[in-house]
Amino acid sequence: MQSKTPDDEAELDLMLVGTQALGVTGNVFYSARNDKWGMTLYGSTNSQKEYDPDGDEYSNLPRARTISLNPKVFYYPSDKTTLWLGLNGTFDDRKGGNLDAIDGNNNGYLEQNISRRLSTQAVWDTQLTDHSSFQFKNSIAYFNRELLIPNMDFKGNQVNTFTEVNYKTNSTKTDWVFGANLYTSSFDEDVQINERDQKDTTIGAFVNNITDLNNNWILETGLRTDFTTDWGAFVLPRASLLYKSDGRFTSRLGGGLGYKIPDLFTEDAERLNFQNVMAIDKNNLVAETSYGMNLDFDYGFAITDQINFSINQLFYLTAIDNGLLLNSSATSPGMFEYSNATDFTFSRGAETNIKFSYKDFKWFLNYALIDTQLNYLDGNPQKPLTAKHNAGSVIMYENEKWRIGYETYYTGRQLLFDGSDSQDFLLMGLLVMKNFDWGNLYMNFENLTDRRQSRFSPTVTTDITGVPTFNEIYAPTDGFILSAGIIWKPFGNKSHHGHGHHDD
Repeated sequence: MQSKTPDDEAELDLMLVGTQALGVTGNVFYSARNDKWGMTLYGSTNSQKEYDPDGDEYSNLPRARTISLNPKVFYYPSDKTTLWLGLNGTFDDRKGGNLDAIDGNNNGYLEQNISRRLSTQAVWDTQLTDHSSFQFKNSIAYFNRELLIPNMDFKGNQVNTFTEVNYKTNSTKTDWVFGANLYTSSFDEDVQINERDQKDTTIGAFVNNITDLNNNWILETGLRTDFTTDWGAFVLPRASLLYKSDGRFTSRLGGGLGYKIPDLFTEDAERLNFQNVMAIDKNNLVAETSYGMNLDFDYGFAITDQINFSINQLFYLTAIDNGLLLNSSATSPGMFEYSNATDFTFSRGAETNIKFSYKDFKWFLNYALIDTQLNYLDGNPQKPLTAKHNAGSVIMYENEKWRIGYETYYTGRQLLFDGSDSQDFLLMGLLVMKNFDWGNLYMNFENLTDRRQSRFSPTVTTDITGVPTFNEIYAPTDGFILSAGIIWKPFGNKSHHGHGHHDD
């Protein structure tokens, strides 16, 4: 929804959703424009009460209050130029842990996460000639977060900025894009000793080309060079070759290089609530670098006059060198420090997507193989909490009055950090939506079979003093969720019924 631009016809969407898990969400979207000016406004509010379906006295869903507002203003000085400015603000307050502690009735374990986000967006797009255009983009993002758990208070502010200019030109056989960008990031921790503060600046330049070699072959090439203040320069070529048959068969082979500079905010640090995590040491760390290749095939044909079939098959291989790790410190007992992996992380896999269509029915099938090996550990184990096998099926029936979808998803076994395997599981869901001239009514049955991790193994264990230990999460914790909603369209958007509510 936040990416929508205003149409000549004004539009207003209102949505209200409630769940049996004690959650309520309301959304509003409005857009309008005239010859020179346009605007969109998206707002959302959510209230969630703490929810404990497994009865262990700890919340599986936290008590949460969230408010978001995203207004945008568009200016059209001419047919060839568009300027738009946007502001995005979000406030989020979450409390989880022991149910009585959330209510303030005891001193049990309580975790509170308060975050405030404010960001600006600006884009200027102008058509210079019939074959060339210029674009300027800028965003400034402010993020303030406070994490409160027993005996610890983590607070910090982060400001990121991004600016890009690009020039595009095209001819009959080839398209070019030339551009440059500036990215800055500054994190300021609100504590007495500011040893974990971070500042990073990256300046980059890039050029991309798409060339039609002939009627069947298209070559895409690109080169990006980034200069970082503390981590050096990175030259990142990429290329892909696309083959299009005269029928319904296409294939693409591609590859390229990438990088990521070390950053305090990793999944491992988040799992520790940043407790006893040492600062990024710019003298002893280097940036991660990656190398990737992919090959995909796409083919479709009509089985009969009314039954169509298509299949997309993807293979990929990615290698990460000098991956950023967080381990116990050898020199500071009780602390955790970042280091670079001594060997590669290899991720290879395949993804298959199949689609059948018959009149108002569609059937989507998918399978994903993800084999991620950590070569820097003995035995090259699989990456923890990453299922090697995933599969899914979605059956859709959609016409002007109804939209019905039934989905099934399988998640295979996952390696846990203690070396054991998790339970595999199957999730099912059902969506039923009725379309009216004024909007939609729908019911969504998520996780119909009520699969949740507490049915396989506890998500929290307590010692004799009542101090909890939270186990790693590999499956849903909230179980079955029934939600019912109404989408009301007082005016505008009359031709879009049956396509669900808008994503934000």
